[in-house]
Amino acid sequence: MTESVLLNALAWVGHGHGVFPLHWPVTHNGQTVCSCGRPCGKQAAKHPVGRYAPHGHRDATLETGIAKLWFGLRVPEANLGVATEKLVVIDIDPRHGGDESLRKLEAEHGELPLTWRSLTGGGGTHDIYKAPDGVEIASLNAELEIKWGRDPPLGPGIDVRARGGYIVSPPSRHISGRAYAWSVDHHPHDVPLAPLPDWLVERLTRARNPATTPNGAPAEPIPSNIWAQLTRQPISEYRDAAAAKIAGHLFRHWCDYQLVLGLLHSWNSAWCKPPLGYQQLTNIVDRIAIREADRLEREHHRSAS
Repeated sequence: MTESVLLNALAWVGHGHGVFPLHWPVTHNGQTVCSCGRPCGKQAAKHPVGRYAPHGHRDATLETGIAKLWFGLRVPEANLGVATEKLVVIDIDPRHGGDESLRKLEAEHGELPLTWRSLTGGGGTHDIYKAPDGVEIASLNAELEIKWGRDPPLGPGIDVRARGGYIVSPPSRHISGRAYAWSVDHHPHDVPLAPLPDWLVERLTRARNPATTPNGAPAEPIPSNIWAQLTRQPISEYRDAAAAKIAGHLFRHWCDYQLVLGLLHSWNSAWCKPPLGYQQLTNIVDRIAIREADRLEREHHRSAS
């Protein structure tokens, strides 16, 4: 396990993609839990090791020496995170209908081109593509898109990991006990990294008007005095409450999840004294995102009844 993770980390670095250590599954009192020792839910054995990557994917390294230090000496048991700044990863989860969504896409556009593919520990796949030059593609969560009343661009069960995100790479271990693995016919040793197909670029960059709500109503501007109080001065007390309020403002004005997450982590580094932990802040953003999605769903049901 140790040598294989290290070799995979060095291979990613050699291809120009940053890597960083993630927490991993451990057995405690007969149960498999996250090595961080806290209840992490869906992020168990997937979130960054705070000591070495306090800012998550933004601390990913392209230095072989640092990768060797992390995965060969400091945390050789760690799972392997890969920043997707230069990649677009199509994350297909059959548990949420991703396989059926993929069949519909391929019936319309043809089979996806041969490229790197990994089998995830959760039973899905990661199809990995080279990000297009000069085109910004953001990560997205299909489940949240649906809760926000929007159609996921690739259908239910298909998430996207791209700029501002990361993936868990083989041979990491899933909390279920299964391992992430390279697909036999899609291993980076055997096939080149394909560019993202044009039709996928078009679907993932189709513009939404950020100045309006999904119903077409104009979004109210954020009062400048409130924004200044929240974001332009050091905060040492009630940092979690301030983070939740900022996230709520942004989600109410239809910012994408990954944009909100990135902005909050930048704000946290600049203004929180001391900064909130990476996973703590991510959990706050997730909680507010789910709350706002549930609110929109209730409003939709009321308007439809």
